[in-house]
Amino acid sequence: MASDHMHGMDAGRLLSWILRDLENGSALGIVRELFFTPKEDDPFRMRRYGVMLETPLGAAAGPHTQMAQNIVAAWLTGARYMELKTVQVLDQIAVTKPCIDMADEGYNCEWSQELTLDQSYDEYLKAWVLIHALHHRLGGNGRPGMIFNMSAGYSLEGIQSPTVQRFLDRMNDASADVSALKKKLAPLYPPIAALDIPGRISDNLTISCMHGCPPAEVEKIALHFIETRRLNTTLKLNPTLLGPELVRGILNATMGYGTEVPDLAFEHDIPYSEALRIIKSCLGAAKQAGLTFNVKLTNTLETVNRDQNLPDNEKMVYMSGRALHPISIALAATLQKDFDGELDISFCAGVDALNVADTLACGLAPVTICSDLLKPGGYGRIAQYIETLRLAMSRAGAASLDAFVCATANLPDRKAAVLRNLTTYAAAATAKGARYTKTAGAKADVKICRPLPAFDCAAAPCKSACPAGQDIPAYLGCAAKGDPSGALGVILDTNPFPNVLGKMCNQACRTRCMRAHYDAPLRIRDLKLCAAECGERRLSPAAGNGRRVAVVGAGPAGLSCAYFLALAGCAVDVFEASEKAGGRVLGKMTREAERVAKDVDAILALGVTLHTSNRVDDARLSDLASARDAVYLAVGQDDAPGGALPRELQALSRIFRGRSDENGAALSLVEAVGEGRRAAHAMLAFLNVTPRAAVPRSAGALDVRALRRKQGFRLAGATGSLDAGAAKDEAERCLQCDTFCGICVSVCPNRANILLAAEEKSYPVQEAVRTGKGVRVVTLAQTAVRQPWQVLNLGDFCNECGNCEAFCPSSGAPYKDKKRLHVSKASFDADLNGFFRSAPDLLEGKRQGERWSLRVTDAAYVYEDAAIKATLDKHSLAALDVELPDGCARASLADAVEAAMCNVLTAESAALRTFTD
Repeated sequence: MASDHMHGMDAGRLLSWILRDLENGSALGIVRELFFTPKEDDPFRMRRYGVMLETPLGAAAGPHTQMAQNIVAAWLTGARYMELKTVQVLDQIAVTKPCIDMADEGYNCEWSQELTLDQSYDEYLKAWVLIHALHHRLGGNGRPGMIFNMSAGYSLEGIQSPTVQRFLDRMNDASADVSALKKKLAPLYPPIAALDIPGRISDNLTISCMHGCPPAEVEKIALHFIETRRLNTTLKLNPTLLGPELVRGILNATMGYGTEVPDLAFEHDIPYSEALRIIKSCLGAAKQAGLTFNVKLTNTLETVNRDQNLPDNEKMVYMSGRALHPISIALAATLQKDFDGELDISFCAGVDALNVADTLACGLAPVTICSDLLKPGGYGRIAQYIETLRLAMSRAGAASLDAFVCATANLPDRKAAVLRNLTTYAAAATAKGARYTKTAGAKADVKICRPLPAFDCAAAPCKSACPAGQDIPAYLGCAAKGDPSGALGVILDTNPFPNVLGKMCNQACRTRCMRAHYDAPLRIRDLKLCAAECGERRLSPAAGNGRRVAVVGAGPAGLSCAYFLALAGCAVDVFEASEKAGGRVLGKMTREAERVAKDVDAILALGVTLHTSNRVDDARLSDLASARDAVYLAVGQDDAPGGALPRELQALSRIFRGRSDENGAALSLVEAVGEGRRAAHAMLAFLNVTPRAAVPRSAGALDVRALRRKQGFRLAGATGSLDAGAAKDEAERCLQCDTFCGICVSVCPNRANILLAAEEKSYPVQEAVRTGKGVRVVTLAQTAVRQPWQVLNLGDFCNECGNCEAFCPSSGAPYKDKKRLHVSKASFDADLNGFFRSAPDLLEGKRQGERWSLRVTDAAYVYEDAAIKATLDKHSLAALDVELPDGCARASLADAVEAAMCNVLTAESAALRTFTD
C-alpha cells in the first residue's frame, strides 16, 4: 500500500468530528454561512426519478464523490444530485500522481475510483446515513431531497462480473447495513435511531464509457442497466460527438487554446449518427420498462499531455472546466434540434456561478460540478450558485425551473423555449471574445518564491511580489473600511510616491493577486491613487538625532532614501546635477508633472534640503564623505559619479552605493523606490539609528468566518475611475491573504487539509553541541508560532492529487510540506511521513521513513530519533536535557520542537480529539 492511497474514516469518528465542529459553526472546513438551508418555496426545486431535489445542483462523478466526507461536504453547501465516482471491475488500479491540474481549464489523468468496490460501497453507505442524520441535526423535516446517482463503466463483461453486480445489489438494498450503522451511531446522535433512512441507496445510474468503447458495447451496457438491472439510466456522452472540425474550431480557432485533441479521440469514440440511434433505442427500452432514460453532457475531452502540469508518462489526459463549456453547450444545441427540444439532458462541463442560470435556462438539469469546486473556495462556491439562481429566477418572475426556461425565451411552450435558449446561448458561448476564451481568463499564477513553512504559512503573494515591499493588504483593509487617510498612512510607511506609483507602477503585485483565480485581480494601483488623492498625510519626522547624511541623485531611489532617513531624524542633503528633482525617470513623466511635484514636495517638507544644478564628482564626493556621517549614491541618476570609485573612497564604509537590476539595467520606478528604502535602512543600521516605526493601527479582530465565506464567491470588480464609494467596494474584494489563507483547505476535495485554531507560542531555536564534558545546548534565536490558524494534512484522506500545490501561493505543496497527521494506524504504516497518536501521551512519527517519538509527561516532552534524544520544557519548549549518539558532534532541536508543536495543535483541538479519543 502506498502513501497516496486513502483510508476511509470510521463513521462514528466522522460523525463526532462533524458534530463537534458544528458547535463552533462549521463542518469539514466549511463555515455555516456557506451551508444551504432549503425552503419549501425554493423555485429551483425539481423532480428526478420520483424524488424532489432541493436544488438542481450536484457534484459530478470524480474526486468530490469518492469519500464519505467529500459527499457530505458537497451536500452541506447545496449539492443534491450526487453522481458517485465511477466504479468498475478493475478496482485496484494505480493512478499516476499528481493527477489533477486545475490552474485554468482543467486536466486530469484519473478516471475511476481509487478504492475497491467494497470500500466504495462503505463510503457511499456512510455518506447516505450521515446526510440523513445531519439533515435532522440542521433542522430539516422528513427526508433530505437528494439523490445518490451511481456511475459505472467501462465494459459489459466487467459490469456483469460478480463483484460489480454485488456492488449494485448492495446499493439497491442496503437495509441491513443501514440499520446496523444507525445502531452504531445512536450513542453519538440518539435521534438517528428514529430516523427513516431508506435501505435503497440508489435506483439510478450514469454510464461512463471509456473513450474508445465501441458503439455496440455502449448500447449493450445501457440496455443491461435498463432491462436487466431495472435502473433509471443516464448515458454520459463524449464531446467528440461534435466532430473534429467543430471541436477544434471552437477550442483552438475561436477560444484560442493550444490544447491538442488527437485524431484518435474522434476515431475511437461513437460517431454522432450512432449516438442518435443508441439514444432512440434506449428511450424505447426505458419506456417499455417503465423507467427513465436520459443523456448527460459531457464526459471529459481526451487530449494530448503536452503543456499540462501532469506526469510525462501519461500520454493522454482529460480536459474539463471552462474550455469544455462552449463545446458541450454546442453539442446540447445540436442534439436538442434533432429531438425537437424533448431530450432529457443533464449537464456537467465548466459550469460556474456566472453561467449556472444560463445553463439551467436551456433546460439542462440537473447540473453537476467538478472543476469549479477544485479551485479556491472549493465546495463553498456552490453557495453563490444558489444565490445567483435565486436572483435570476426572481428577476424572471419564475416560480419553477420550467417557468424559468419559458420566461427566458419569452415563449409559453417549453420545448420551443429550450431550443431558442440553447441556440442563443450556444452562439454567445462559442463567439470570439466570450468569457471562455484563453485571453479572457489567462492562467493565473500567484505562486511566489517563498518556501512553504510547516507553521505560519499565511502570506499575501501581492505583498511578496511588490519590489517596494508595500503592505498591500493593510492599505486595502483601510480602503475597504472607507478610510483613505488610514490607507495612505500605510502606503507612506514604505512608499513616499503614492501619487506617482498610483498612476505609473508596473503592478507586479496585481499579477500575483489571488482574486485572479476567481474573477479579476484587484485594482491595487488605482486604490493607491485613490488613497493619495482622498487621504490626508499625517507624517512628521522623528526628533533630530544629530546625524548628517548626503544623498547623491534626486531620482526616485535617492528621494526615497532621503525620505526614510529624514523620517528617522537625520539631517539630509540631496545633490542633483539637473535643475530640478526627479532624475531621468521622473523627469520624463511630463504628463504627470503635477503628481511628481506633490510627492517630491512632501518629501522636502520633512526637512530634506535639495541642492539642484549641483554635480558631484569624485573630488566633491570625497568632501561629502568627510563632512557627512554617511553618503548614498543613487545609481542610475545623471548626477551620480560614473564608473568605479577611487580606491580611497571604496574603502570608506560610510559610502553606500545603489544597485541596478540583475542584468545591469536601470531599475523600474517601483524597484527604485524599494531600493531607496533598503539603502536608507542599511545606512540607519550603520549609524545605529532606529528607523521610524510604522504608524500603529488597530487591525481589529480577524473575522475568519467572513473571510472564509468570501473565499467562496466571485465578486465583480469596479470599472472606470474609482471614487470613494467604488474604491471601498473594490477593496472589499481583497481576501486578506496575509492574515488568513486556508486556500489549500478549500481546494482539497477529500478534506485532507484542515485548519486548526492556535495560540501564539514563543520558543527558542536551539542546537545541541558535544563538548569535552558532555552536551551543551546553544540558543541561536527566539522565534514563535504567531498566526491564529495553522494547517495540518490528514494522511488518511490525502491521495496526493496535487491540487493544493497548484493553488498554494507559496513555492511549496501543502500535501508534502505540512505536518501530516494519521488518524488510523493503517494509514500511518503505509506512509513514509507523518505522525500518529498511538496513546494519549505518545506520538509516533516518521520522517522519510526514519522513526521518531514524542512522549508527553506532566512537565516535559521527551523526543527521540536516530540523531538525538531531547527533553523539552512543556511550557517554553526549551531543552532541559539532550543526549547525542556516539559519533554525533551536533544536532538541531528543530525537529523536536516541531513534534511538540504538533502535539499542542492536535491535543488542544476538540475536533481532532475525535480522532484520538
